[in-house]
Amino acid sequence: MIARVLLPLPIDHPFDFAVGEDLLGKIAVGKRVVVRFHGREKTGIVHELAEKSDHPGALEPVLSVRPDPAFTAGALAFCLDTAMRYLSPPGPFVNRLLPRTVSTHNERYVRAVGKLDEIAANIQSLSKRAPRQAEALRYLLATGTPCPESDLKRKLKTSASVFKRLLDLRLIEEAPLEPEPRKATLTKSSTIKEGTAKQTLIFSRSRMEEYIRAIEEAQARGESTLMLEPGILIARAMFTKLQRSLAMPISLYHSGLPEGERGRIWNDASRQATHVVVGTRSALFLPFSKLGLVIVDEEQDRSYKQGEMIPHYHARDMVARMTSVEAIFGSAAPSIETFFSAQEGKIQLVHDSTTQTGTNTMIVDIKKEKGTLSAPLLAAIAETLAAKKRALIGVNARGHFQAVLCKKCGRPLRCPHCGANLTYDVHTAQLVCRVCGVTQPRMACPNCGSRSLRFVGIGSERIGDELRERFPSASIAHIDRSSLSSKAALARAEGAIDGEAQIIVATPLAAKGPIIPGLGLAAAIGADAILARPDFRAAEQTYQYLTCLFDRLDDGGRAIVQTSYPDHYAVVAAVNGDYDLLYSREISEREAMFYPPFSHLARLLIPHMRKADRLIHMRSEERRVGKECRSRWSPYH
Repeated sequence: MIARVLLPLPIDHPFDFAVGEDLLGKIAVGKRVVVRFHGREKTGIVHELAEKSDHPGALEPVLSVRPDPAFTAGALAFCLDTAMRYLSPPGPFVNRLLPRTVSTHNERYVRAVGKLDEIAANIQSLSKRAPRQAEALRYLLATGTPCPESDLKRKLKTSASVFKRLLDLRLIEEAPLEPEPRKATLTKSSTIKEGTAKQTLIFSRSRMEEYIRAIEEAQARGESTLMLEPGILIARAMFTKLQRSLAMPISLYHSGLPEGERGRIWNDASRQATHVVVGTRSALFLPFSKLGLVIVDEEQDRSYKQGEMIPHYHARDMVARMTSVEAIFGSAAPSIETFFSAQEGKIQLVHDSTTQTGTNTMIVDIKKEKGTLSAPLLAAIAETLAAKKRALIGVNARGHFQAVLCKKCGRPLRCPHCGANLTYDVHTAQLVCRVCGVTQPRMACPNCGSRSLRFVGIGSERIGDELRERFPSASIAHIDRSSLSSKAALARAEGAIDGEAQIIVATPLAAKGPIIPGLGLAAAIGADAILARPDFRAAEQTYQYLTCLFDRLDDGGRAIVQTSYPDHYAVVAAVNGDYDLLYSREISEREAMFYPPFSHLARLLIPHMRKADRLIHMRSEERRVGKECRSRWSPYH
C-alpha cells in the first residue's frame, strides 16, 4: 500500500510514500504522518491511500503515524476544494490548519454552596484572613449562576489556588451550566422557517433571540452548530452569552488559543462531543460529524476575508456555497452583495425595521476645527464623564500616524516583505510594518534613499496620548490588534470593555461587538481614511464601520462623527440609520460600472516576473479573457 501525502510545500500535488505492514492498522486518510523528504523528516497529511504508485523508482517509507487530531475525509475534501477554488497549493494550508497536540483540560463551572445567609456569613468570615476567597464568593453570589473558572480568574485577577481552596472547604462546588430565562420570542422568528430557502439574512440590530432559536432547532434535529464571528473579542463575548443562554456543550475556537486546546475542540467536533462552536474564520474548517447550521454574525465584516496568507478565502462566501447546511447571515448593516441576493430572492430576508432608526448623532465638520479632537467632541467627552458614563473613541488606524511619505519621490514607505504601509513607532523611533512585524533599519525611503519624510494621518496611539493630556484623571484603555496578541493582553482588553476604563480608544478591529455597559458616547475619528480608499466598497465600508460603532451604545447614548465630508451619502446614511439611501446609491453605481454583485472580481498576483515580453503576453491574454467573460456572463451571474 502507498500513501499520497500533502507536504507543507508550495506544490499542487501530493507525494507517494510506502506504507509498512506495521502501520496498516494506524494510517488513514486525514492522518498526520512523518516522512523523509530530500533527506529531512517532514510531517504531512495523508490525502489518499492506494495500491500502486506511478513513481518509477523506489518509494521512501512512512516513518510514523501521529496520534489525533486528524482530518475527517469530509473536512479534508472541503479544505482541498477551498485551496483549489482560490488557486492555492493545498499542502501548506492543510498542514497549517490541523493542530498538533490535544489538551485534556475541560472547562469547569463553579457556584457558591448554601443559602443566601450562609454564603454571606462565609464571605464575612473570609474577608480578613482570605480576601481573595471572599471576593470570589461575593462575585459568585452576585452572579447567581454557575461561572466558568477561567472567566473568574480573568475578571478577579486571581489564581487557580483560590478556587481549589474554596472547593476543599466546600464553599463552592462544580455545577452544570443552567440557561438564563429566555425572553419572549420575537414575532418575526416564524418567518425564518416559512420559506424554502436554506439561507437567511437577519437584517437587525437585535439578532440574539433568532440565533438561539435556530441553534435549539438544530440541536433538536441532532445537528451541530457553527457560529462565526469576525474577531476574537466579539467571539469571546458571544461564547459567554451562549453559555448563559443554552443548556448544551459550547466551545470557543480561534487562532489565539493554545494549540492543545484547539486540538481538543477539533476532536470534540469530529465526535460531536460539542454541540455549538463559536469561532473566527478558521473554525469553518473544523471536522464536524453532523453540521446542520452555520451562523455568520456581522457578515459584512472584512475580517472574514483571509488576506494574510494563502489561500485568500472569504469565509462568508464559503458558507454561502454550502448546500448541505442551513446558513444564517446576520448584520445591522449587510454587505451590498448579500442584501442584493436577498432582494433577488436567493436568500430569505428577515428585516426588523424597528431597530434601524437614527441615533442621537452629531456630524462635526473637521475642516472648521483646530487639532485632531474637535471642541464638540471634547465637550461631549467631559459631559459623558461627568454623568458617570463611558466613552468609546473609534480611530481608523493604530500607531501615531497612518502613513509615512517620502517628500522627495512622493511615495508612501512600504514594507519590502509584504507591501503594507510602514508606520512610525514613537516609542522605539523606528519604522515598523504592522502586518509582518519587520522593522525598517533606517529612517529613509526604501525607494530613493531620501531621509526627508512626512508623517500623515491620525493613529489611535496619538489620540490616546492627547486624551490623557486633556483628561488626566480619567482611566483610558487602548485596544487594537496588539491588544489581542496574548492571553494577558486579551484579558486586559476584556477588563477595559467590562467596565474598568472610562474612555476606550479602539481601532475598527475592536470597535465592533456587543453593547458596552454604561457607554454614553461613541465617536469616530479618521473615518475619512476609509472613505478615501481606492476601493469601490469604500462608501459601504464607511457606513458599516460607523453603524457598528454606534450600535455599541446604550439606549439614549450620543454619537459623534468627525469628518471632512459631512454631506457624503455614506456618512449621512449612517447618522440617520438609512440603509436604503446607501443601497440605492451603491447598487446603481455598481450596475453602471459592472462591479459586484453584477460581476465577479479576482486579483491575480504574478511574483518574480522578470521577462517583460512574457508579462505583456499575459496582459493581452488577460484582456482577451476579460472581454469574453463580459460578453458571456449575464449581469446577475
